[in-house]
Amino acid sequence: MPDSPKGAPTVREQDIVIVSIPEIPDRLTAENLPRVSAARVRQLVAADPDFPKPIYVRGRVRLWLWNAVLRYFRQRKLRPGYRTDLEEKRQAEAAQQAEKGGE
Repeated sequence: MPDSPKGAPTVREQDIVIVSIPEIPDRLTAENLPRVSAARVRQLVAADPDFPKPIYVRGRVRLWLWNAVLRYFRQRKLRPGYRTDLEEKRQAEAAQQAEKGGE
């Protein structure tokens, strides 16, 4: 790219990969990362604010840059056995205590 600043990384079209949720589990396996089901990916998209934002949304179709999704899964901290349902309960109880303390 002649317009790129000297030393700036260039992105070729073949380096840009766009994926949808059903493709992510197989691509993770190909990268030797733990397989995650498409249903679990949907949960992460809905619940984890660190999951990359889609680059395209129309109706039910959402698309992501594969590099961003791959970076997310490589950096993601696994917490086997962590009870998110109990965490929500603890947060609700803490909020109630804070309200009682402020009265």
